[in-house]
Amino acid sequence: MTPFTQHLKVRMYDTDAAGILYFGNQFRFAHDTFEAMMDTEGWNFQRLFEVEPFIFVIVHAESDYLGPLHVGDTIEVIAKVSHIGNSSFTLDYDIYKAATLVGKAKTVHVCLDKITRTKQLIPDNFYPVLRKYTES
Repeated sequence: MTPFTQHLKVRMYDTDAAGILYFGNQFRFAHDTFEAMMDTEGWNFQRLFEVEPFIFVIVHAESDYLGPLHVGDTIEVIAKVSHIGNSSFTLDYDIYKAATLVGKAKTVHVCLDKITRTKQLIPDNFYPVLRKYTES
């Protein structure tokens, strides 16, 4: 398993009035990393929205704020797939500033038929992407 790594910068709009990361923006870091991972694998959101007959929706999200981040900090977000089910998968994200773990996030995604919006099995051609980033 190779985790997916994304480097991001904490921007002013990510912070509160004190210049410290607003905790909810950890989800933006997680989702930006998920989007980058999907792009890298040829599964960008344009493809999902315009070509594929299915979509993924987030049905659960959680995060832990473990340390402060400030405007201008560079972070490393490491994403890995921690669970693959029949119609869902879970991504775990670790957020580091230098070598210090400053945040964690988790998102659970469910596969839906694009037209009926009913749950469906994860398509066979998407499993290799998930397995590539699955924890051992």
